Amino acid sequence: MEYPTEPIVNKGELPDPFTVPGGRRISSRQEWPPCAAAWRDLIVATEYGGMPPRPEKVEFETLCRSAVARWEGSPNFWSCKIHCAGGEKPISFAVQILFPSTDRPVPAIINGDRCWWSISDEVARAVVDNGCALVLFNRTETAEDLGYRNCPEPDRRTGGLWDVYPGRTFGALAAWAWAYHRCVDLLHALPFIDNSRIAVTGHSRGGKATLIAGATDERIALVNDNGSCAGGSAAFRYVGHGGETLNIVNVYPSWFGKDIRQYSGREDELPFDQHCLLAAIAPRPLLLTYALDDRWSNPEGMVICAQAARKVYDFLGKPDALAFHLRPGKHRHAPEDWQVLLDFIGTHWQGKEPPAACNQHPYTHLKPMFSWRQPAVQPL
Repeated sequence: MEYPTEPIVNKGELPDPFTVPGGRRISSRQEWPPCAAAWRDLIVATEYGGMPPRPEKVEFETLCRSAVARWEGSPNFWSCKIHCAGGEKPISFAVQILFPSTDRPVPAIINGDRCWWSISDEVARAVVDNGCALVLFNRTETAEDLGYRNCPEPDRRTGGLWDVYPGRTFGALAAWAWAYHRCVDLLHALPFIDNSRIAVTGHSRGGKATLIAGATDERIALVNDNGSCAGGSAAFRYVGHGGETLNIVNVYPSWFGKDIRQYSGREDELPFDQHCLLAAIAPRPLLLTYALDDRWSNPEGMVICAQAARKVYDFLGKPDALAFHLRPGKHRHAPEDWQVLLDFIGTHWQGKEPPAACNQHPYTHLKPMFSWRQPAVQPL
């Protein structure tokens, strides 16, 4: 299929992720963690309005323990509730865990898109058959999603965590990322979970939340963003034909912090771009799954960001830890996306051969949007 090659936004070079915001350029791998933290803090504060505070107390309640008897192997199915205290009022949300019947701790994949009808039996069984736990929750229990058509108050910030921590500037995306962190708290308390191998995944606005969650919590060992569009893993400075632009912050203002709005239409003045958020996750494994026919998600902008962030992964000696995959089809979290994630997990955690189809794209017109180079790696 022929894809339009003329971008609707093309605003110049991507910022150099090896230069500390407001500071000097790093020259060694040892300097990367504080540089990554500086990028993370700048992006989270400017774009997403900061993070909600960590609760003073987190408790877990088991609601039921069962099994899926109709499936081979009768995998376990638990329902739990996470209770958080320390703000103006307590807040709780439910979590469901499907996991294999085995005597050893298993990796876990957390997905916060329980607010959508998106997980099929086919997908759930594939996760368990690949030796992983599937952890499901509804991220909108922590902040209402006001991104629906004809929403009468798109910038309202009440209910959920906004009432728990009043007066804060965080948007819904940061609140949803906070909920992923609380699921990590839960998994660290469960003996049947290998808490060194916790992955997060999410689709579209849920994919944006997984990137924030992964960038702000190093207990998350692997991050998968599926079709996150603008404010996720696609560049603001380069938007392909039909793509979502930085104007998203005006269309869905409750998702974001308010400081980012000043850069709408002025993308070249933004002190970062989304490749810096991706780089802040390095060297942990990061997988970006997009669809070729999902023009709105700006797949070219994702490739642009992946090319730039890979320079950081190369610098850290982990070039294979960042991968992207483009499939035919539309904007959805398809079974193929899940299978690519399971293959990626198999490569990094289970000693399996890497799949051959990653890091390929049809966009021959794309050129790298940077002239900077990674620092030379100093010999040990």
